[in-house]
Amino acid sequence: MKKEDVLSNQENKEDTGLKGDDLPNEMFKEEFIKDLSTFVEGQIVEGTVVAVTQDSVFIDIGYKSEGEVSKNEFKQTPTCGEITRVMIIRRENKEGKPVLSKQKADEIVKWDSIQEAYREGLPIEGKITEAIKGGFTVDIEGLKGFLPASQLSMKKGASTEDYLGKMLLFKIDRLNGKSNIILSHKKYLKELKEKKMEEFFKSKYEGDLVEGIIKDIMSYGVFVDLGGIDGFLHNNDLSWAKLTDPKKYVKRGEKINCKILTMDAENRKVALGLKQMIPDPWLSFKKRYKKGEKYRGTVTNLTNFGAFIELEEGIEGLLHVSDLSWTKRIKHPNEILKVGDIVEIMILDYDAGKKTVSLGLKQVLPNPWDFVDVHYPVGSRIKTKATKVTKFGVFLELEEGIVGLLHTNDLSWTKTVKDPSMKFKKGDSVEVEVLSIDKENKKIQLGLKQLKKNPWDDLKARHPKGSVITGNVTNITDFGIFVKVDEEIEGLIHLSQISNERIEDPCSLYKVGDEVKAIILEIDEEKKKVTLSIKEYLNHLEEKEITKYLEDTNTASVALGDLIDLSGIGT
Repeated sequence: MKKEDVLSNQENKEDTGLKGDDLPNEMFKEEFIKDLSTFVEGQIVEGTVVAVTQDSVFIDIGYKSEGEVSKNEFKQTPTCGEITRVMIIRRENKEGKPVLSKQKADEIVKWDSIQEAYREGLPIEGKITEAIKGGFTVDIEGLKGFLPASQLSMKKGASTEDYLGKMLLFKIDRLNGKSNIILSHKKYLKELKEKKMEEFFKSKYEGDLVEGIIKDIMSYGVFVDLGGIDGFLHNNDLSWAKLTDPKKYVKRGEKINCKILTMDAENRKVALGLKQMIPDPWLSFKKRYKKGEKYRGTVTNLTNFGAFIELEEGIEGLLHVSDLSWTKRIKHPNEILKVGDIVEIMILDYDAGKKTVSLGLKQVLPNPWDFVDVHYPVGSRIKTKATKVTKFGVFLELEEGIVGLLHTNDLSWTKTVKDPSMKFKKGDSVEVEVLSIDKENKKIQLGLKQLKKNPWDDLKARHPKGSVITGNVTNITDFGIFVKVDEEIEGLIHLSQISNERIEDPCSLYKVGDEVKAIILEIDEEKKKVTLSIKEYLNHLEEKEITKYLEDTNTASVALGDLIDLSGIGT
């Protein structure tokens, strides 16, 4: 009770049983003694803020007068009426006022709470203020603690800069006085995680739906933070589609809902599934897709043997390289497709049980080979372009993807062409005749010589075997001479057929351009050969002269000498 209260009682002059002037003095002395005896130096008491000035805070602790505390001892400026704890440093100073300290009271209270937290294994809150050798300094409401770097986090390689200035919870690892407080944030996290794990395994069951955040993404799957416990989401359970890179499907920090597939409380493992949130699309495949129907899909992968096309998530089919084009011989699908392309394809076949689909790209379009005999009937003449020249002939393109062969046998009626590249080159425009069409094997036979009449047919008609021809020497070789028989045909007179006598060098008798007469011995159209003989012509001429002579003399006998003279004709 304050002194003012005692004086106030005196003024009220209540009937206390004491006489006049004795009443207030006795009451005041009794209350005052009682008032002072309840306050002890070093004691922590609660008081009420009664006034706040620029530098001080005045606090009523129930003493005869208010105490004054420096405003600097408060973290935040208090307001009048606020209750706060202070320590009594001295009961009163020279002015009769109690000397109080807010800061020392806080230190004592905090130290007591730290000791209690250490005994009970409870966490305490502190702020990491600076990085020092081996760890960090932590401010625990005025007291300094030490946090070893190894006890900062459960994550390896955690950035220390991310923790500076942050308020965190710590477990007290060792406590040897106020100047030796060793802390561990890592142990706090471990205990927190263990508690959350225990709570998780007690409250969750297989098949339950849970919400989590993508924590880490590996090549084989994803770790999901379920709020204190990590669940694992394997690539096979991310999507019904085949996944090679989960980063293309989920992002770190993304919130997802998934299903608990399996739980192992002993080993603290939880297997999660995301695709199980929706039905397997293969279960309803037959209802939604039909053979022979056209659909749109996205190219997901290209291989040597074909392209994989995704019809929808979880439904992927194979487009074989042989089903890419009716006309082009495609070695690799990247010649016409790239990953990400959206294409129209046809379902050729499927096995829902094995989850396989065979797709076709060329089947979406008409097969040009079905109409090739209509566009290019046998016997028709067409202008084409050479696309490739080989030893056995020339490939000619009728239209894009439709190629025919002009064989060397169909280049000339009269000449054997051993090297077509001497006459044709890629890009040349060539007029040919369609000889035959094989739609099943996709082959077209073309001819160049067929554009002209076969000179061999005319040769046989005009110059049958045994007839005499007149021609000029076109070439002389060591085995005979070549003579032009017709416009495009040459015949060979072998050395043995030049004369009845032995001839060693035909150049001694003939030169190129000389006109000769010979008999046709043989015409071989297949081998493109005409065999001639001057010798047979001379022998034939000799027989005719002898016959004429005999007829002219009209004699039954001829002298031997006359016959000998006739045998010299033509030599």
